[in-house]
Amino acid sequence: MTSPIRTLIGSRIRSHRKAKKITQAALAEALDCEVTTLGRYERGEHSPDAEQLLKLAFIFDVSPLDFLPSEVEVRWQVVRELRSVLIDLVYRIDDPTDLQRLIAAARTSKRANIR
Repeated sequence: MTSPIRTLIGSRIRSHRKAKKITQAALAEALDCEVTTLGRYERGEHSPDAEQLLKLAFIFDVSPLDFLPSEVEVRWQVVRELRSVLIDLVYRIDDPTDLQRLIAAARTSKRANIR
């Protein structure tokens, strides 16, 4: 699983790039990096360093802080990623008894969170 912070930064880079209708190649050239590096940023596999964040902010005319997520956004990204993993795992369960136990555990957990 990739870092939720890197994932959010990457999605913001992609969002700004697409909003300005800039290709990955053109943005990579402006950042003086490889297209593959920019792709890794956008996929959340790597994070741009401070210098790259400043260049991105200049190119898109935003604050460098616009690329950084809040604690709440990071928390929800973690929840989304964990739900995705859980869904994949649930589809591998073939025993109805195991699925019933999982449902019961989820319902118990939900009740505990409500209190």
